[in-house]
Amino acid sequence: MPPSIAAAAPQGRDKLHLQLARLFRNKIATGQWPVGSAIPTGPELEALHSVSRTTVRMALGALASEGLLRTHKRGGTRVVAMPYRPPSFLLPTSWKELVAFGAHIGQTTLHSARDCLPPIPEGFPPVGSIAPAYVSLLRVHTHDAARFCLSQLYLEQQLFPEIEAQLARSTLAVALGSDPSRIAVARQHLSVVPADELAAEHLGVALGTPMMQALRWACNAQGLLVYWARVRFLSEYVHMEMDLLK
Repeated sequence: MPPSIAAAAPQGRDKLHLQLARLFRNKIATGQWPVGSAIPTGPELEALHSVSRTTVRMALGALASEGLLRTHKRGGTRVVAMPYRPPSFLLPTSWKELVAFGAHIGQTTLHSARDCLPPIPEGFPPVGSIAPAYVSLLRVHTHDAARFCLSQLYLEQQLFPEIEAQLARSTLAVALGSDPSRIAVARQHLSVVPADELAAEHLGVALGTPMMQALRWACNAQGLLVYWARVRFLSEYVHMEMDLLK
């Protein structure tokens, strides 16, 4: 039995129907609900996901307004089109790939502040010596005007003036990597996390939506942490590939 949507996202009916619509949209995109087929009835969906009739109607209405579903008086509700499939970017696994990735996406700085410290999680592996102060940046990244990535960035404050001008047109990784001598060690930690209030606000997803998260950090030759980043992606925009024989 699938988990209850209502139990997984107790954040109000307006958020609940968006989460349910996302689930239904994925069923169409993955072929579980093929184009031309009839979907389960409203009562069946209510029972399957433990939600109200109003929530199901709102979710189905959202997909109908997108042109994905059509309701017939005697034929129930049928799938009539596939949803838009965004490009799936290969998730960078090296600094070189990270710089190349940053060259093909847009970015907007939503907030910046000085005299900050990176919020390294308690118990996280050592990331190098911490500088007295960092500049923090909250940036949203886009592809074809669609927001798909939110990054919380921290750059060692004395280094910031060197790349500040570049940040208007490039990602922090691209700007920082323009001088290879700045970085001696760079690492990345990947995980799947639920969307919090910040991601929900700026990426337009429901609270609790699974997202791909990358924690990235880089140190200079002296072992000083010069870069810390918490980057969250809408999962449909990224994928990973690995050589299993390496």
